Amino acid sequence: MSSKLRITGMATGLDVDTAVKQMLKAESAKIDKVKQAKQIFQWQQDLYREIVSDLISLRSTYFDVLKSDTNMLSKNNYAAFETSSSDNTIATASASTGAVSGKYTVKVNQLATSASITSNSIIVDRTSNIISPSDWEGKRIKFNDMEITLSSTLNSVDDIVNDINSKITAGSMKGKVQVSKITDGANTYIKFEALTTENIKITNVDSVADLDVVSGKIINPSLSTKLENLGMTDAAGSFKFTYNGSTVSIDNISNQSTLGELIQSISNKTSGNVTAKFSELTGKFELRTTSTGGSTAINLDSGTTSSLITALGLPEDFTIKNGQDAKVDITPPGATSPTSVVKSSNIFTIDNVSYNLTQADSAKTVDITVTFNAQKAFDKIKAFIDKYNEIVEKINSKIDEKKQYDYKPLTDDQKSEMKEDEIKKWEEKAKEGLLKNDSSLQNMLYAMRNAFFQSVEGAGITLKDLGLSTSSDISQRGKIVFNSSLGGEQKLKDMLATRGEQVAKLFMQTSSKQPTYSPDLTQTQRESRNSDQGIFQRINDILQDYVRTTRNNSGKKGVLIEKAGLKGDFTEYNNLITKQIQAKDKIISDLTQKLADKEEKYYLQFSKLETAMNQLNSQSTWLSQQLGMSTA
Repeated sequence: MSSKLRITGMATGLDVDTAVKQMLKAESAKIDKVKQAKQIFQWQQDLYREIVSDLISLRSTYFDVLKSDTNMLSKNNYAAFETSSSDNTIATASASTGAVSGKYTVKVNQLATSASITSNSIIVDRTSNIISPSDWEGKRIKFNDMEITLSSTLNSVDDIVNDINSKITAGSMKGKVQVSKITDGANTYIKFEALTTENIKITNVDSVADLDVVSGKIINPSLSTKLENLGMTDAAGSFKFTYNGSTVSIDNISNQSTLGELIQSISNKTSGNVTAKFSELTGKFELRTTSTGGSTAINLDSGTTSSLITALGLPEDFTIKNGQDAKVDITPPGATSPTSVVKSSNIFTIDNVSYNLTQADSAKTVDITVTFNAQKAFDKIKAFIDKYNEIVEKINSKIDEKKQYDYKPLTDDQKSEMKEDEIKKWEEKAKEGLLKNDSSLQNMLYAMRNAFFQSVEGAGITLKDLGLSTSSDISQRGKIVFNSSLGGEQKLKDMLATRGEQVAKLFMQTSSKQPTYSPDLTQTQRESRNSDQGIFQRINDILQDYVRTTRNNSGKKGVLIEKAGLKGDFTEYNNLITKQIQAKDKIISDLTQKLADKEEKYYLQFSKLETAMNQLNSQSTWLSQQLGMSTA
């Protein structure tokens, strides 16, 4: 209704506002009907989003690789064993199905290592031993672009240090570099220290013999230092080395390239099988294989440019270390003497016990205790089933809920006549049955029920072998329960203890036919994937189909996301139900405008009536006056 201030009925005595309201009742009813339809869509959207939230929570809790303790797609969560180590700093272990309970005594004699090449330090940190300070008299040295000429009278190393520092302080390098004297036994040196992180280049202009640096070398090299400033005199060169029988050749390396760029080229060329790094702390350049073991080896090739070798601190006496195997003595439960084990890695599995060696100490033994405990794995499986059943029950209740046709969304006029608790109770009834027989939810529940009871190729067991079946209560269809006639909870515990490997396969086995989930698989590909993947893998696929936030090749997200949207996602305002709500908003806007137009029309008509009545009253008054005068 219009908010205009009107003064009506003065001449006619009519209740114009009430009359207009009654005349517009049919139009207002149309608007209320569309608003009620809009409200139903909004309630449906809220119900869908609540279910979406539950499904996303289920998936993020039980199918997230980052949540190792609850990830039901991880084999570790089906192991009926717990392990402990008497010294975690030396060795730890985990056990899977088939392991023998008891105490394992472990002595780590040697860790497996990778092969490496380590250079000498390429930091310009000191001069050679200074024998004759007079050799420095009148000589020129440059720090970046600042050239200094030393005094013509230098009687000691202290004189050299003081002279250089005074000239640095007086010039552009003040606060950026300094020198100091170092005495080591009978030898005396001058130490160069950069006071900033910027590259500081030192140049021996007059070839001072004790200043044993390549002209133009950086004092404090970093990854951003050019190879030229490390001493690579060739404009271009090659870096070649051999690792584990493979030869790597990086050609046309410019001396204008940085140390960081060379390191990145090595990583790219070896596909990460060799890591190169430079320590700004030690000034050492290193190549190291990522693989470990006695068969790993790395060697610098003679094809490497000599000036590049010098620039990287790799003269003839650089260090090469071939890899070595891990050597460990293991005494299993019941054995009286250890067995010597040699492995190429510090992480390995023997007899279903996985060892992780972290430190060698041949003088110390570590006790690793493996304890059988099926309860822990059972609890994790049961926790998932309970949460799954909770969601299935909730969805079933919405699908089966009877619609209350007598309870429609309240209009504004109806709400104004009711108390708050009355409104709440009414709307609770009005929301019932809004998802009754919803096809999307029915299809999802059917797919999940089928996921549990379709056989898993290669598992060797079925759900019934674990004492599990669907509920016999028709109102709880799809819920997974422990069936006492099949052995109940104890059956699953027994199977975890005796056939744990098969239990794990039944639930989390990855498909060998279609290993990776994709929303764009054909129906045939989906059936092939489902045939040999575990039950929980199937459930994860279904959850992705319905609440996936990534798009398929057609640009679509999960079924329920597309229908109702997800808060915080692009679909929050771009989904099927929101579009239906927007369509209702357009109808409401159009009807409201029509109502306003009619209201204005009716008030105009009553206004004309008021005008006519005023004229009639005026005429009547005049006539009465005339008749009165005539009588007089």
